[in-house]
Amino acid sequence: MTRTFFFMSIFFLAGCQSIMVEDQPKSETKKGGYYLDDGPLQNIPENLDKIPDATPKDEPLVNYANRPYKVFDVKYTPMKKLQPYREKGYASWYGKKYHGNKTSIGEIYDMYEMTGAHKTLPLPCYVQVTNLKNNKQVIIRVNDRGPFIKDRIIDLSYAAAHRLDMIEQGSELVEIVVLNPKFAKQEKNTAIQAGVFTQKSNAEALKSQVEVLLLSSKINVKIDQEGNLFYVRLSAFSSLNEAVETQNLINTQLKLNSFIIQ
Repeated sequence: MTRTFFFMSIFFLAGCQSIMVEDQPKSETKKGGYYLDDGPLQNIPENLDKIPDATPKDEPLVNYANRPYKVFDVKYTPMKKLQPYREKGYASWYGKKYHGNKTSIGEIYDMYEMTGAHKTLPLPCYVQVTNLKNNKQVIIRVNDRGPFIKDRIIDLSYAAAHRLDMIEQGSELVEIVVLNPKFAKQEKNTAIQAGVFTQKSNAEALKSQVEVLLLSSKINVKIDQEGNLFYVRLSAFSSLNEAVETQNLINTQLKLNSFIIQ
């Protein structure tokens, strides 16, 4: 694809940051799925399949790379802190045209490392990318901004795109999930409070309704008594995302106003 590196003015900021910006789309080649002035280098390493996934770490965010900015008259406001995040959309990849240039956090882009670009995720962060066509997965470190083409949610390095088997296609439908070691600690303590009652019989009735609705899952439904009140709570979620999905399900099906506690 075609991109241009330049310095853009940032809203509410006295300085600048380097942002990857894609020019308006040009016709793509029939083979390779990339723009005419981009693509792989002439000598591609033979060990691309052996390049390891990025290892998620709880890194400090780069403040100047997470300030509001504007591209093609569209304002983007990056997330200010890292939190669980999941998104589906199309991924693309970028190659030799940007190999060796600086990313939005000032690092050098290496198309043979497991990295990528996102418009609003806090930088840097780590995401798991799943190709929804073949279920192949990689974990990358997001250290750049982009892509700024409609319907694309993430740009991948050549190495990551290779691992997902999307080099020839150029873009594929993917799901991305933000990863961070501290999320695992949060998820162990994640629970849903489904209701609170003064009568234990009412709590037991709700507990039975929830258990029937979640019959096929391993989620634990219990009643906790605190003083004269009886709380119906759900726990033992495999992830925070599962807790959110469960909360939405019981709220919709049982017309509850439950909330997540950690």
